[in-house]
Amino acid sequence: MNDVSNLSFEARLELYFERAVQAWLLLKDEAGLVAALAAAKTFNPVDRQIIITVLDNLAIQGEEEEADAMILEFLKSIRDLKEIIMSKDWSIEDGVAERARLKMVNSEDEEALVKGDPDIFSRKYPDYFNSIAT
Repeated sequence: MNDVSNLSFEARLELYFERAVQAWLLLKDEAGLVAALAAAKTFNPVDRQIIITVLDNLAIQGEEEEADAMILEFLKSIRDLKEIIMSKDWSIEDGVAERARLKMVNSEDEEALVKGDPDIFSRKYPDYFNSIAT
């Protein structure tokens, strides 16, 4: 696990978002989707563009794989999430509401979001996140 303590809060939130998406898509953690949406709605419009790039990069990685049913579903899920994130200019109230939803689904993920702690996913899934370069 890489030390993220030297990263800015914004960079830690971006990493939180990326890991939440990976937990949702690759590890079938449905709370990961809620965590990703809560993080996305927390970002300002400029930073939201950065996470759109994260999704685009994940899609490129998926496109490089052999196009089986799982990869096609992965790519569709990324496109759908990107569409949701880009669908409006999320307000602070939207972010607060999504964090409240996350707290109901998984309070530890919500607490980690507030603290900017992307390592929550490494703690939940050490075999996966500790084996990849982050």
